[in-house]
Amino acid sequence: MKTSVVITALKDALNLSRPQILSLYNLVSYPMSKERLDGILKNPSNKRSITATYEELGLFLDALILHKRKESPNSTDSDEEIELTNNLILKKIRVALNLKEYEIAIIFELVDFKISKSKIKNLFRSPKHPKYIECDDKTLLAFLEGLNEFYFDGGEVDKL
Repeated sequence: MKTSVVITALKDALNLSRPQILSLYNLVSYPMSKERLDGILKNPSNKRSITATYEELGLFLDALILHKRKESPNSTDSDEEIELTNNLILKKIRVALNLKEYEIAIIFELVDFKISKSKIKNLFRSPKHPKYIECDDKTLLAFLEGLNEFYFDGGEVDKL
């Protein structure tokens, strides 16, 4: 999944403005410039669009978690690199928005994406678990589209 697509989809679903996104990056002390963010949020077919790095997506998701949970950032810098997979992206969104299993099922249903409750559980398992299922791009995209429908009310989820 393209990293910029995830950021743009969350921006749209949660009705976040560019200044709000920049303030999220400030939460995690990441120097995101307005110009770079504008490039990331451009339609991918635009020649001036920029692809967000995996670090920028990961930090955006971490900042969203910090903001939604009203926590202060942890200063424990780990040298361990964690691969940002579709499963981890899905998990971070679930944590940030405090989504329950039934809400995730509703989100998929909103876009007519057929997925069983057991498969939803398996998407969130550890990769070492025998029932772990890898989240493909199609599943993540369906979730992001459903999230947009789930939160659509013409207003913001909450202000930054």
